[in-house]
Amino acid sequence: MLRAMQVISFRNTALFKRGVWLTVVTLLVFAALPSLLDGSFSQNPAPTIFSVCLLSAVFSYFIWKLQVHRLVDEVVDGEDHLQVRRGRLETIISFSNVALADVSAHSGLHRVTVHLRDPCPFGLHIEFLPQASLWANPAAIRRLAGNLTERANQAGHRSR
Repeated sequence: MLRAMQVISFRNTALFKRGVWLTVVTLLVFAALPSLLDGSFSQNPAPTIFSVCLLSAVFSYFIWKLQVHRLVDEVVDGEDHLQVRRGRLETIISFSNVALADVSAHSGLHRVTVHLRDPCPFGLHIEFLPQASLWANPAAIRRLAGNLTERANQAGHRSR
């Protein structure tokens, strides 16, 4: 029985990632704006520079912990492969190349990590946010990862 290809990742991942970066830039601008507007920056720039640097460090830590940059934009589940896209780069990963799929939570965001046997253009791991309808249901996210692992195991046995 042939299944239709189905998007299993959050459809707005690219927008979400841009929103995180835009939020950080906006907050940094708002931190510096008062001293730029009242002219105190030209007289004593040290407090503004210090506060922007401190906020930059805090936001850098937040973004590093969240690891938004590692998320792929779209994962489409084919019958025997995953079609993965990040930006303009797209690749097809056969289920025989999938070693394991598991669920992890970084800063409260559940994500599915697909571990590969051989590297692809994205590396040895593919991370994506599951569909928004699953966000409140960690058990369903684990079932999705379990299903991917099971299909990978079946494909691995067929290829031997």
